[in-house]
Amino acid sequence: MALKKLGSPAALFVGAAAFLVTGLLLAFWYAPTDASTMGFSQKIFYFHAPIAECALLAFAVAFVAAVQYLRTQKSVYDRLGYVSVRLGLLFSLLVMATGMIWGKAAWGVWWAWEPRLTTFLVVCLLYAAYFVLRQTVEDETRRATFAAVFAIIAFVDVPLTFFATRFMPAGLHPVVFTTGGARMEGSMLFTFCLTMIGMTLLLAALLRLELAEQALKEELDELKIRAEAGA
Repeated sequence: MALKKLGSPAALFVGAAAFLVTGLLLAFWYAPTDASTMGFSQKIFYFHAPIAECALLAFAVAFVAAVQYLRTQKSVYDRLGYVSVRLGLLFSLLVMATGMIWGKAAWGVWWAWEPRLTTFLVVCLLYAAYFVLRQTVEDETRRATFAAVFAIIAFVDVPLTFFATRFMPAGLHPVVFTTGGARMEGSMLFTFCLTMIGMTLLLAALLRLELAEQALKEELDELKIRAEAGA
């Protein structure tokens, strides 16, 4: 799998830590304070946005894994889809938490029913239902097939969330990256790129670690079944 070419989980974690720590330092000591009404609270953007992008990236990986599973019926893709959705939801919870903190500091509200927030909440609910579905189907093959189909359907809302602030009525979220380039100073963009790389490496590291753990768990379950059958 492509993830194995990225390196060991330990190496990925080290790389992620290096980029994220550097990005954190630059966010507070190098990148200037935003000139808009958001002011100092804007600095959470350097981590809030990368977390959000990685949450959507995890769901995209789950989508690809689902398609591959339906094509090949290989359990490794069901495992990848399961792990990707779980990590995507974890990152999504962090997005919601950091977003509410930022929203309260910048706009005076914890929550607003605006396009980006609403579509992102729908994404979270859809992928939470993914685990409910897996729990209700006992047969492994049928469970994997139903989960793959559901992951493909749920992914429809992911691009809607990404483009919500571009094609829907204006909300609280500003459009930072446009077809004309990034609407931020060079120092801000550099800092954002570092944290984006770091967060992506963290996602890759967690995927590698979770996949290895899931594979080991399945092997232990098979050994247990064989032992019980031979007893």
